[in-house]
Amino acid sequence: MTPKSFTYLLLFLIISSCDIINPEETIPSYIQVDEFQLTTNESIQGTNSHQITDVWAFINGEALGVFELPATIPVLASGTQNITLFAGIRENGLRSTPVIYPMYDRYEISLNLVPDEVHLITPNIGYLSNSIFVLTEDFEGDNIQLEGINNAGINRVTNPTQVQYGNGSGSISLTEESTEIISISTFVDLPTSGGTPVYLEMDYRTNVELEVGLVGFEISTGTPMQAISYKVVLCPINSWNKVYINFQEDLELSQLDGYKLAFRASTNDTGCGGVATNSLEILLDNIKLIRFQP
Repeated sequence: MTPKSFTYLLLFLIISSCDIINPEETIPSYIQVDEFQLTTNESIQGTNSHQITDVWAFINGEALGVFELPATIPVLASGTQNITLFAGIRENGLRSTPVIYPMYDRYEISLNLVPDEVHLITPNIGYLSNSIFVLTEDFEGDNIQLEGINNAGINRVTNPTQVQYGNGSGSISLTEESTEIISISTFVDLPTSGGTPVYLEMDYRTNVELEVGLVGFEISTGTPMQAISYKVVLCPINSWNKVYINFQEDLELSQLDGYKLAFRASTNDTGCGGVATNSLEILLDNIKLIRFQP
């Protein structure tokens, strides 16, 4: 046997002996999460529309990591383990801002993990009981809770090609001079301190840029409109999409008495790469304004 052959044989024996002495140390178990299911009380919380993109995984309180769905999560543990999974979203429609959505409940399960085995889990979650639904608009009835400014308007449409869920969606009608829609109600119970989350959820489809924000009111002084702040710009998209917009920071900075939701369309390019259309279309559905009750 040559010295080189002897070296290869020695390395093989060392590696093999390590596997025999501790065969399970480097063999993980796996948790497979393809998607989350959301269950809602539709009369209060609206539809179960969601866009959960990630799973935040923990074992016995220790973080395993953040995984984009569908996810295969390796776990270097065996036996009965407590697994906790949180639903992750991309805040404000940005892929660069993955967060745990604080309005959804966690999913917990106890699993008997076996090395090299895959455990398929489909977490079924709901909203936390202290998620307060300030506004829900699913456009299933004619009493729409949004209105236009200066001849802009919003109407219920029932054409199946324009509807996301159920039997209706909202269609914004625009002119060159009239591009803004606001909520009819003024919300006076949105928290402006304490780091309390306030989110807007909505499904949308648009062929023009759509800005979303808040109109602030100084009710105590009688001033009708104090400030308009547009939080995000949603780029044109030819299929339905969902966005979760976090208004917490905006509310804490403005410190006003009341707020309305605001939507503004623009045919000017503000960063989406240009707009080319002669037929304007903005469709909305499953609008939810939610605040957290500590």
